[in-house]
Formats: sequence, C-alpha cells, structure tokens
Amino acid sequence: MTKHKKYVVTLISPRNIIQDLHFGSFSRNWWLSCADDSSTCLSLYPIRVGMKTLTTINNKDFIITVVRNNEFKPGYICQSDGIYSEICENSTIAITSVYQCIFSVATKHAGPLIMGFDQHIISDQLLSDITFRPFSFKFDKLNLLIFGIGKSNNSEWNYGGKGYKSSFI
Repeated sequence: MTKHKKYVVTLISPRNIIQDLHFGSFSRNWWLSCADDSSTCLSLYPIRVGMKTLTTINNKDFIITVVRNNEFKPGYICQSDGIYSEICENSTIAITSVYQCIFSVATKHAGPLIMGFDQHIISDQLLSDITFRPFSFKFDKLNLLIFGIGKSNNSEWNYGGKGYKSSFI
C-alpha cells in the first residue's frame, strides 16, 4: 500500500468543461486517471481549464491554476508569495519549481495530490455537471479510452447509436 502525505486542499474554482477538449480527439490529455492496483478500469477526473486549487504547505499558500498549454494539452501555473512558475506541462513541475524557489530545498511534491484529485469532495465537484464520464481500460500494454457513446430509441440495438468515440495507445 502506497503511503503519501495528505494535503488540505480547497477547490477555489472548478471552472469549465470544454466540449472539444474534454470529449474530442485529444480528450485523453484532459482527464486524469486514478486507479486502484487491482482494477483494469480506471476512474477518470476532468482537468478543467481555469480550475484553481489552494493548498498550504509549511505555512505558505500555493495556488495552482490550469490553463491551455497548447491546443491539445493542459498547462499548470503555480503561485505563492509573489512567485509564479512558468506554464508547466504537469502540476508536479509547477508546484515543485515554486516550492524549491521559496524554501531553497530539493523537495518535490506530487501535483495531483496538491490539487486534491485524491479527495472525494474535490473529485465529486469536478464531476458534478458532467453528463457523460469517459472511462479507460488497460489490457496489457494497451490503454483504451472511451469518450463518447451514442444513443438511440432502437431497442434492437440496445439503444446504441451514432456517436461512439474512442482512442487507444
């Protein structure tokens, strides 16, 4: 069992689900997977553009904001005590760079934990207005992401219809 530090995290603003990002061709980049080791199905949580979280570490407040890094991937900016990170490709790099600058130490922090993705109250807020939640499966080295399922009124098709979307790596 993995032990990791528990942080007190406040979701300042959950912000936006953007249809083209979260349910488009590059949706894989906009959902964070959290799996237990015994499962082949991964639970996914949205990384929302404009999302802000607040965490206090060593009596300093750290705010992480999600931005668009480019058309297809999220970027992360961390700020504390007037120090801002660059736009980083992941939240771990963002928080670690600011933390190390403030405290002059080599300590690293896990960004998803600092953002509260492991806390039910935050993950529930992030999922609250989502009508379809994508899901991901692992089969050996293959990852399958299903980010759209069509529906119809045809009972012979088990109500399935146009709109199935998936990707795999």
